[in-house]
Amino acid sequence: YEAQNFGSLPITQVLDEHNKPVVLEVPFHDRTIYSNIWKVSVGRIQLYLMDTDLEHNSEYDRSITYQLYGGDWENRMKQEYLLGVGGILLLKRLG
Repeated sequence: YEAQNFGSLPITQVLDEHNKPVVLEVPFHDRTIYSNIWKVSVGRIQLYLMDTDLEHNSEYDRSITYQLYGGDWENRMKQEYLLGVGGILLLKRLG
């Protein structure tokens, strides 16, 4: 898969009340995984996507969201953890 230019896709980055990107902080073992949040409008539904390709993350954690359910079992577990725990944190953050 090729890296995407989000500026050319029908996606908007979720911003906070100060017009800064929302960065979700998800605790994971002995570290924190940081994730940008993107919103896609699909009809009347809002779909939120998490993106771990941030400089705050180690190279190891940046690849968590490169490919959905791709890679080895360890990456799959990190994706499921990010979706579960991160998803709950995101919903709380969005209100």
